[in-house]
Amino acid sequence: MAEFFSHIAFAQMLMCALLLFPLRKQNSSIPLYILLMLCGSGYLLSALFSPIETGSILWWLGRIGGNALPGVFWLVSLSVFGDHIVLKRWQYIVASLTLLVPLCVTLIQMTFSISLKEHEGLYGLTTYGALLLELVLISHALIISIKHWRGDLVQERRYIRGSVIAVASLYIILVMLLEQLLKIDWPPLEIISSLLLAILVTGVNFFLFQLRESSLFESVGQNSNAPKSVSPDSKGSLELKKIIASMEKDKLYQQDGMTISGLAKHLAIHEYKLRNLINGELNYRNFNDFLNFYRIKEVTESLTSPSFSHLPVLTLALESGFRSLSSFNKAFKNTHGMTPTEYRKKNLTE
Repeated sequence: MAEFFSHIAFAQMLMCALLLFPLRKQNSSIPLYILLMLCGSGYLLSALFSPIETGSILWWLGRIGGNALPGVFWLVSLSVFGDHIVLKRWQYIVASLTLLVPLCVTLIQMTFSISLKEHEGLYGLTTYGALLLELVLISHALIISIKHWRGDLVQERRYIRGSVIAVASLYIILVMLLEQLLKIDWPPLEIISSLLLAILVTGVNFFLFQLRESSLFESVGQNSNAPKSVSPDSKGSLELKKIIASMEKDKLYQQDGMTISGLAKHLAIHEYKLRNLINGELNYRNFNDFLNFYRIKEVTESLTSPSFSHLPVLTLALESGFRSLSSFNKAFKNTHGMTPTEYRKKNLTE
């Protein structure tokens, strides 16, 4: 039974990688996701072709895929689920450690015909240190997914995040903690872990390829820089006008901790419908992007006005609704291509 579920997961991973391969140049997250599927396929080789001869091609593919999997999963979670996160070199280096450390240990043991189990200190450092790193990376990936889940306006991507949070958490507990750390040998455990993996991959593929192309990956230029104009005769225009008025007239974006559920209650619009309107009609994928448009617009006007020249940038940022100067600077630079101080200096001296 475990082998059956493993075959399902293996087939789903390869199919996903093949279907995404022609789209690999459209988004930087897609090659990482393809690599994740290939690593997952490699991880499953031991379950599909057991027993595998040590040192064979299948054995090496399984070792490389299984060890690289946690690091690649972390990078994919940051890239896909962490909104507007640009991966840095140090993150790639940290992710590669889940592969390099055990790979180096394996090569040393095979080259010099030694076993690190004879050296308890070194064996514990490499084995449990690598396992700790994997747990930290995967736990952080789940935290990122949870953190941005509430403000996600793309319903299909929210479903994927929900499945990742629930199933991946169970999978980590079953495979990494129970099997690798606690060494629990319970036959049904293999069946349950294989079933969870098959469900996870099948669910993600369903939402990715059946509901909408952009469920998971955002194309360059997909988000507009401002809300679309609302036609008086357009369906749902009344609700759209209420949404825009709540920002332009009531300035609800200034409220600390404004959430989509809070806005839905204020406007007496069902949260599900509000998400669809902001995403489908106004073309925003994230609720914070929607709020930040009006926040940046307000600060931009203040920075170009001589009457506000005496106010520090931090004051303007906090009054517009930003919680920190760092988040404001990042959003402002993404909009104008320069820091708020540079923008103020340029416009007030012209």
